Amino acid sequence: MIKTAQDMLKALKRAKFTGVILYEGASALDGAPIVVIANRITAASTNAKTGAMVQTFIIRSDIDPLSALKTGFDASVCGDCQHRPANNGSCYVNVGRSVMSVYGAFKRGGYARAGVDFDARIIPALFAALAFRIGTYGDPTAAPFQTWRRATVNASAINGYSHQWRNKKFAAFKLLCMASTDSEADHAAAHAMGWRTFRVKTPDAPRLAGEATCPASKEAGAKTTCADCRACGGTGAKAKASMVINAHGATARRFANA
Repeated sequence: MIKTAQDMLKALKRAKFTGVILYEGASALDGAPIVVIANRITAASTNAKTGAMVQTFIIRSDIDPLSALKTGFDASVCGDCQHRPANNGSCYVNVGRSVMSVYGAFKRGGYARAGVDFDARIIPALFAALAFRIGTYGDPTAAPFQTWRRATVNASAINGYSHQWRNKKFAAFKLLCMASTDSEADHAAAHAMGWRTFRVKTPDAPRLAGEATCPASKEAGAKTTCADCRACGGTGAKAKASMVINAHGATARRFANA
């Protein structure tokens, strides 16, 4: 069993493991079996907007992600998010590509398991000084808050979003995550509950008081990356303004037709 963060990083660099499993158990959303996987720990993400961040995937452990989408079982990891295909939404994540690849590696045993392959106590040190994306796919609230707190306590930056901010049992997540909002009414309601927000709007809609345009967005000239910006880490971030971005990609079509 790997006992130190340094040895785990060496194992990842040698490709002994593709990443690590942070949580495996019941979903806090519906009790179904899920797994939380972290990868891109030593190999930088190729996502130009986010920059070099640890990526995390929250997926069903008993059914592949595409099947979960088709059957609606993705509610176990995405909750009642309006962007789910089951809700006629247009989620921007390419599930058939990146998420299925992660699931395949999980089924092949490519991810290190705490208590089996490594000592779970090394997790805070493993991600020390790294930028950490909470929920590359899936809503962070599906997994226990302490799973994320332990992984990010020494991180250099945190980037997280949740559509489950209305549910008071997930109030602790406001420390690490932004409330994902899609309207001015959502924005006001989330702020009333103590959240900072990340709002998606149509290009012609104005910014609201206390909002700043996402500096990694196209409309802001892609001035920086999420890893360097560090604004989207909930109330625990140094930034105080809430963020707003124009609808883009597949989501833009939904906003245009709303």
